[in-house]
Amino acid sequence: MQRRLLIIVVGIFFLLILTVVLPYVITYNSLHEKRLGDVYKRQNQDNTSHEVTVKLFDSNNSSIFNESYVLDPEEKIKSQYPVRLITGTYIEVTLDNNIIKAETVYSNLSDTDILYININARSDNPLDLSIVTP
Repeated sequence: MQRRLLIIVVGIFFLLILTVVLPYVITYNSLHEKRLGDVYKRQNQDNTSHEVTVKLFDSNNSSIFNESYVLDPEEKIKSQYPVRLITGTYIEVTLDNNIIKAETVYSNLSDTDILYININARSDNPLDLSIVTP
């Protein structure tokens, strides 16, 4: 009789672990996946397409990222850099091969910091480059 009671208690204990602890572990691991790099968003709020070139340089002025995109009107793209943006990283963004904005990262970015590249319809300042902490 005592053995049967012990088996029931152990079974209930394992059921509790499976229903309470295991879902928490699975959720925690899926939400905290290893990141590939920092998030950046490109957004075209203009009514024409634009070519955007994004370049990253490390603190030794060596190129670590260089890609061009054509953004259609009202298009938004969110992705991750293949590298971490750390202190000394230099960011250079070129719009339509003639407007350049640049920024240097002065402190390591956190997992929540986002680099925004925004194109707007204002002719006096159509390109905005900013690092935002939500």
